[in-house]
Amino acid sequence: MRSSAVAILVCSFLFPSAWQAYTSDKPHEVTITAGRYQLHGCFGTPDGTGPFPVMIFNHGSEKNPAPCGPPDLGYFYQKKGYAFFTFQRHGQGASPGEYIMDLQRQAYESHRFNPSAAQVEAIALQELYNKDVEAAVAWLKEQTWADTQHIAMTGISFGGIQTLLTAEKGLGIRAFIAFAPAAQSWNPQLAERLKRAVRDARAPIFIIQAKNDYSTEPSKVLGRELEKKGAPNEAKIFPKFGDTHQEAHWQFAARRDGIAIWERDANAFLDAAMK
Repeated sequence: MRSSAVAILVCSFLFPSAWQAYTSDKPHEVTITAGRYQLHGCFGTPDGTGPFPVMIFNHGSEKNPAPCGPPDLGYFYQKKGYAFFTFQRHGQGASPGEYIMDLQRQAYESHRFNPSAAQVEAIALQELYNKDVEAAVAWLKEQTWADTQHIAMTGISFGGIQTLLTAEKGLGIRAFIAFAPAAQSWNPQLAERLKRAVRDARAPIFIIQAKNDYSTEPSKVLGRELEKKGAPNEAKIFPKFGDTHQEAHWQFAARRDGIAIWERDANAFLDAAMK
């Protein structure tokens, strides 16, 4: 894991003055079957005929994530030539089911005198919801616009956890970029589970955080595991971003002023991992 203390200028020229979410048609909203759930999904493709390499996006713990993902992030990847595919795990947004945060709160309430047991139950919930990710990847591989040999995955916060759990399974995905995985929920049990996921990952991982995130322990601890695996695996803590933990946690990953800071490193990682 390495930390950067160099002040980085925001490269506003990377983005058009008329900010838009997608470079070609409006995003396409779709339905994805995941067991007994019907998940809301969305994809946008760059200009051209395809098939396109794909960046899959995993949202965080928010109850109502943006239906088609963060627009700035979608635009960034489509400018790079990727289709941008996102979906809402069950219980969030337009996908029916039980909301994971409600279930997690219940776990901690029922194990209030046994935090370790609550942590184990919370991990089991992450494993359960990762089945939605598996179903979404399977759906994606059937789409003619997708270059199934060049799929990458990214995610923020809970989505970063989901990204790392998926890296352990592989699923034919070539590269994984996790932003602030478990920065708000870091605990000994989850740390061990994510260390195992990183060690057993089937493809390279890049973990990204800003210095003033809620916690940088995920990058420090998981970064040591990534160092053992060698390049292009990496964890990097960037300088302070914004004025609050939440700005460093989410806006740094998903808004254009944050993207302009980490995009060079992410591009270099993707170029190496997707060869």
